[in-house]
Amino acid sequence: MQNSVNKSSPRIFILTSISRTARVLSIISVIVMLVFIAPFILHYVEDASSYRFIRTILDVDRTIIITVKENIPTKIGGKDMSRWIMIIGMFILSGIFSRMSERFKDRTEYYRYKFNIETWKKQMNLSDSAIILTPLNQKLEQLKSAKKKDREQLIKEFIETKKKLDEMGRDLAFLAIDVVDSTGMKEGEEKAIIEHDFKEYKRFVERAFASHGSLKAAWTPDGVMSCFNTVDAAVRAAREVITGLDSFNKNIKGIRSDFRVRCGVNSGFVYFDESIPLEEISDRVIDIAGHMQKYALPNTVCIAKPTIEPLNERTGFEPSGRMVDGYEVYEWRKAGSATQ
Repeated sequence: MQNSVNKSSPRIFILTSISRTARVLSIISVIVMLVFIAPFILHYVEDASSYRFIRTILDVDRTIIITVKENIPTKIGGKDMSRWIMIIGMFILSGIFSRMSERFKDRTEYYRYKFNIETWKKQMNLSDSAIILTPLNQKLEQLKSAKKKDREQLIKEFIETKKKLDEMGRDLAFLAIDVVDSTGMKEGEEKAIIEHDFKEYKRFVERAFASHGSLKAAWTPDGVMSCFNTVDAAVRAAREVITGLDSFNKNIKGIRSDFRVRCGVNSGFVYFDESIPLEEISDRVIDIAGHMQKYALPNTVCIAKPTIEPLNERTGFEPSGRMVDGYEVYEWRKAGSATQ
């Protein structure tokens, strides 16, 4: 997985490479430091120079010492401190490279988790503003600035948070309904009658939703998006609204114009939190339901072809010849209804 992440994210690949390079340089610094410490120890080892690898170490030591003496002042208080300068210098360099490696490793970890969130977000059709991502984004920001001792706990919480979000995923259906030309319907009408009619219309629609198990709904002034457990439930609710408008227009509304609606249905896997208002849940599945409604004809229900396939009650749905968001649209209309 790490290799695929690195290939997909140049930034992660570069940061990983820098971290590893710094780690190698830190190890090399330690090795060089040990080379300069070796003569102190080998002085007490009998016939140490008789071993080839020890002679090699001593030759490297002499070569570097000579180079150091030729390029920087090494005498302090009349004493040659070149060896101690190298030992201390390598010790400091090792620490610098080690800390650099850890910093870049931490940044790599941060961007790897961020990249995973972006990939996961695209796979699940979540928008940047999706409130469902808030816990993950908060943990990610904490991870960015966390100290080393807190990082392990934060990563654990990050993984647990993502696991909880994964468990919230459900296959749901969404029904969008909008009143056709609601602005034109209100022209020349008494304000009190308008308020009465649209309040009654809202109650009428909400009763239809409730009778088919709507989980939650979000209203705009004259439109609504509702969520259902199944596509069948969403379609039945839409049909009930359309067929019930005859009685509503005849017996309840007071304005001259009749209420007509456009309905759009779509379904898919979404992250659903009971505590979050529907209007705050952002997902492409919901957007497509809204687009189906937008391009529907009056008193019809439009649904994407992939969504209609699992539908048990397909009676009345016919291909519309239109495409919305790349999907072939199927349309249901009440028998004998006018659509223009």
